Amino acid sequence: MYAVIQSGGKQYRVQPGDILQVEKQEGEVGSSLTFSEVLFLSKPGTESSQITLGKPLIQGAQVSGEIVGQGRGEKILIVKMKRRKQYRRTQGHRQFYTQVLVTSVNNGSGDQVSLSAEEKTQKLSKFQSHLKAKGPAFSRPSQISRKKTATPKAAS
Repeated sequence: MYAVIQSGGKQYRVQPGDILQVEKQEGEVGSSLTFSEVLFLSKPGTESSQITLGKPLIQGAQVSGEIVGQGRGEKILIVKMKRRKQYRRTQGHRQFYTQVLVTSVNNGSGDQVSLSAEEKTQKLSKFQSHLKAKGPAFSRPSQISRKKTATPKAAS
C-alpha cells in the first residue's frame, strides 16, 4: 500500500520503509510523527488495485513515521546583478529539513500496512543523514592592530 501525503506545501508518494525529507517538523530524533493530510491511497492487488481518492483529503487516513534526522540542507547562493550599473548582491540560504522513516500507512477504515521491527532496524543501519547541524553564527576574527610595536633599540 502506498499513499500521497501533503507536507509543507509539497506532495510526497510514500510507503512503509521509505525515508523522505520534508521541511522542518517539530520533534527530536527518534520521536514519532503523524501526517494526517493524505490525498490518495492505493493498494495494489493481483487482479485489480484498490484506489481511494480524497476530496481533497481522505477522512481518518494517516501516515506514521519516525524522525531519523534533523538539520540544514546544502547552501544555495542567490546572486543579483545589473550590468553596467555596479550593482551586485550575494546572499546565501540553507533550508531546515527533517528526515522521516515511514513506519505505517493507515487508510482510516481498519486496513493498515506497517513496517516490522526487523525491517526498521535494517533500514536504520544503512541510513546516514547528510544534514548538518545549525552551527555557530559567522563572526569576524578579532581586529588585529595595524600599529607596529616599537622595538627596543639595542644599547651601544
